[in-house]
Amino acid sequence: MTMIQNRSERNCVDRESKHFDELLATALTPDVQPERALNEQILRRAKEEAQMKEEMKNGLKMSGRRSGKRMAVAAAIAAAVLAVGGGTTYAAWRYLTPQEAAAELKDKKLVNAFSGEDAILVNETQTYGDYRTTLIGIVSGKELTDYAMTTGGEIRADRSYWLLAIEHADGTPMPDTGSPEYGTETFLTSPFIQGLEPWKYNVYTFGGGYSEFVQDGVMYRMAECDNLELFADKEVYLCLADENSAGIINEAYSYDETTGKIGRKETYDGCNALFTLPLDRAKADPKKAESYLKSLDKTPEEEQAEMDQELEKLPESQRKEIKEGEAQTEALGAFVQTLTVDNIDELCEKVADSEAVVDVDWDSDWVEFSTAGEAGSSGGMRMSEFELLFPDDAPRISILGYGISGGGADGSISAYISVLRRYEDGTITCVDYVPKDLDFQP
Repeated sequence: MTMIQNRSERNCVDRESKHFDELLATALTPDVQPERALNEQILRRAKEEAQMKEEMKNGLKMSGRRSGKRMAVAAAIAAAVLAVGGGTTYAAWRYLTPQEAAAELKDKKLVNAFSGEDAILVNETQTYGDYRTTLIGIVSGKELTDYAMTTGGEIRADRSYWLLAIEHADGTPMPDTGSPEYGTETFLTSPFIQGLEPWKYNVYTFGGGYSEFVQDGVMYRMAECDNLELFADKEVYLCLADENSAGIINEAYSYDETTGKIGRKETYDGCNALFTLPLDRAKADPKKAESYLKSLDKTPEEEQAEMDQELEKLPESQRKEIKEGEAQTEALGAFVQTLTVDNIDELCEKVADSEAVVDVDWDSDWVEFSTAGEAGSSGGMRMSEFELLFPDDAPRISILGYGISGGGADGSISAYISVLRRYEDGTITCVDYVPKDLDFQP
């Protein structure tokens, strides 16, 4: 088997096989799937015969983790691929496996989950607009990750995780996460459920999130949301659109109110890929799904009523502690509303060594910020939103968040306030403050 010996030879092979890749992607349909053991055998053979490893330095959005290794194999392996058939095999040699991607994300539990029997390999490729995207695989279940998502202090343990490979359709590499161009291209990947309006029920309402990295010019996005297997008795879809906003859903996708089916709008001028997930119908749970949907539709008043009912079940000491915490948070919130750029230094004190300059590239579509040190505040936002916070050169502050912690031996509590601040010289920093004099006792 011919192997890639150097970068220039590799680029030559990529150019010569580009057309072949496209034919292979469309000819090998995903409904003809070879046995999993055969896929793994081909992967093992490719890795055993590879003579060279390339170390790619990549960054991870939403984390500080860095890079890893991937075997590079020649397009000559296509002979073995064609002998097997099926879209699964096409993606098996061309992209990272879900296990490899999870390993890049330093998530050992997710590596194990994608190695288990419940994992579904899809490997279907769609090309629309300027992008080619491949849904590589999906797995669902409880406690499958080392980085559990929490909401209101509660862990969302029962989740679905799917891996997408995103590329430029013309073959140019996706920008590395460390490059200035990274963030100028944004994407929405979201589940949709047959019978549920997609603009109402999507990744935003299902508690979604993602991590991503770029390797060999391919963006890998590991996305997640609450367990989709609840709805396996219906058609469950995954979209990839070329704009990260809720508004793109109505613009790029259609909803048939009679059948409840969701489809691509052929008139959309861009990427609006849409995959149908091959979920196991036996894992559907209509009663649990109905309960879950009801929880999404609760009004604030209904949610408060439920919280009050749960509160009444607690011992008196715990109820008192919770009510005190609510009163303290309310007091801090009222205090924060009074803060301005002119009085914040009088009323608050900077946390020592927490201030860090925000490196703003006004020509970029994205800006990230964090306080100094490992602990503290961090985040990011689209430049259009950032410009609304700092529309001119005037000094000003923007409150990122605030909170209270307690439990000291003497019953004391402390508060923090995270702030973006612009100074007279134009410097913008991210810094944490604490109130100088505020009585939090209710």
